[in-house]
Amino acid sequence: MPAALWILSCTAGCWAPVGPGVSGLVERGPTDGASLELTYLGTGGWVIRYGADVVLGAPFFSNPSLVRTGLGVIEPDTLEIDRQMERLDVADARVILVGHGHYDHLMDVPHVARRHAPRARILASHSTRNLLGLWSGLQGRVDVVESFAADVESTGTWIPHGPSLRVLALRSEHAPHFDGLELYDGSARRPRDRSPRTAAEWLGGKTFAFLVDFLEPSGAIAWRVYLQDAVSEPPHGLAPGAVIDERPVDVAILVPATFDQVEWSPEAFVENLRPAWILLGHWENFFVPLDAETRSLTLTDQGHYERRLEKVFDGEYWRPEIGTRFRFRR
Repeated sequence: MPAALWILSCTAGCWAPVGPGVSGLVERGPTDGASLELTYLGTGGWVIRYGADVVLGAPFFSNPSLVRTGLGVIEPDTLEIDRQMERLDVADARVILVGHGHYDHLMDVPHVARRHAPRARILASHSTRNLLGLWSGLQGRVDVVESFAADVESTGTWIPHGPSLRVLALRSEHAPHFDGLELYDGSARRPRDRSPRTAAEWLGGKTFAFLVDFLEPSGAIAWRVYLQDAVSEPPHGLAPGAVIDERPVDVAILVPATFDQVEWSPEAFVENLRPAWILLGHWENFFVPLDAETRSLTLTDQGHYERRLEKVFDGEYWRPEIGTRFRFRR
């Protein structure tokens, strides 16, 4: 089915309530001392903070409607972006992680990077850099990760961002959206001179997951976070065994959406990453305003995903509502 027809066919009933998920503040560990803090912004957006180091998972707040996304012109809602970002202290953010170029991961990033995170480097694929092109004013701030990336067979190269933060890109893939079809597939081959105007112009390109290490002054790993940008079929998106043997993941951010389009998700990721805690992101309906009731597309059986997760993971996990904050301490 063509993408536009599929989108229109969903307007009559593709959403179902799955909430409420966890909201407010979740704390684990002692109530004093330095904490790893994570705030869920919706879709693939996160603020990950330890001490003075701040990492952003690509924020997205514009949420154009389903019909507009399928048939019309879409553009960043800069008023909504500013309203949301002004609540967050991210002026000193070191890096913005963009795992692929679809509009719900990249469209709001230029405004965020220019106005709210002016010092942040953008880690992304070559295709994503081309999408940002000359029009965004960010061409000097994008670090292409293809040549640095790791997978289960190669350890890759960590990208440092100051003495206390490093990032490892992991080669991944984007699962099909439905019936084996991935919407907006393909790569931007050359830099664009104007912003993409339709969802179909925000091409996915290569997909990456990320490991983020926050380091102590001694160089020891204080916290390790895994950020999954999109569901992928293992071994895509898994971390090298040698890296996890050195230090398992403390917090894994996993994506339930369209997990049933691939095999062994979430099972393979739990086995590979050995996380202490799991957070579920990019699960909610992003075709409605942020203050609407949070819902999930019925194309993904959220309960089925969570039941499968519970069979292989005996730790705590959460499906956060937008704005939920987590504080983890030793």
